[in-house]
Amino acid sequence: MRNLSLKTSKNHKKRLGSNSLKIAMTLACISYAMPGFATVSAKIGTWATEIDASLTALVAIFAVVGGFLVFMQYMQGNQEAQKNLIKFVIGIGIFGLAKLIVAALAP
Repeated sequence: MRNLSLKTSKNHKKRLGSNSLKIAMTLACISYAMPGFATVSAKIGTWATEIDASLTALVAIFAVVGGFLVFMQYMQGNQEAQKNLIKFVIGIGIFGLAKLIVAALAP
């Protein structure tokens, strides 16, 4: 078996001996032996779950803070309160659509 070499920034050569090849082969064997270990669908499922949880938290924060701010503007008689309410409802709608898309595309 021959050793591979890489050039570094100082023009030295590092030898990649059989250790790196053994590690690569071991990882390949593990991922082949355990189908759920590193499959793409498992990773996408994990990401979809994390994105869904993040969107749920963001919607809750946006709803509570935005609703409170719009309510306070109405109570103070602010003329911009109606425009801000419309922006608030549009923002909630965008979060809802994003959550719907994530739920539809999740495996």
